[in-house]
Amino acid sequence: MKKLLATLVALALLLALPCALAEQVPAINWSDAESAAAEIPGSWYTFEDVALQFWIPDVFENLEPSEDDPAEMIGKFELSDGSAGIYAQYLNGYDGLTIDDAVSQLETNGATEIERCTLNGLDAVSFSIPDVDAGYVVFVTQSGNYVQFIFMPASDEGFASVAQLVTASIMPEEA
Repeated sequence: MKKLLATLVALALLLALPCALAEQVPAINWSDAESAAAEIPGSWYTFEDVALQFWIPDVFENLEPSEDDPAEMIGKFELSDGSAGIYAQYLNGYDGLTIDDAVSQLETNGATEIERCTLNGLDAVSFSIPDVDAGYVVFVTQSGNYVQFIFMPASDEGFASVAQLVTASIMPEEA
C-alpha cells in the first residue's frame, strides 16, 4: 500500500511539474482600465477590416495616413503639436506565425523589454527596439490578422500611461 501511495504521489508531482513550470502570461483587460480612462475624454474607433475596436483620448487627432507613411498603416492619431503619436499597422506576411514565433524573431532582431500577454483575449507581445523612442504592441486578431500599434515617444512618462490605457482598450470588434 505504501509503495502504491508513493507511486501515485510521484506521478501526481510529475504531472503537476509542467503546470508549475509553464510561463504565466499576464492578462490585460479593458475592464481593469475602464475607470481610469473614464477620467479622460475619449472616443472609440473601429478597424472593420481587421475586426478591432479601441479607445483613443480626444486630444489626439484622427489623421489620414499620408503618402510618406507605410502602406500598411491603418490608423494614425497625433497630438496637434506632433509631440506624441499612436499608429496602427496591418502586418503582412505573418500567416501561420504564432506569437511564440514572433517572440523568437523579436529576440533575434534585437528587440528589448519583450513581454507576452493576452489583450482582451487576443494573443499579444509588447516590446521596444533600442534607439527608437517607441513602444510596440503586436497581436493576432480573431480573424488571424497581425496588427501592430506603435506609441511614440515611449520615454514620456505621461504619454506612457496614455499608451497603457489605449493598449488595454484594444479588443475584438463587438458584433
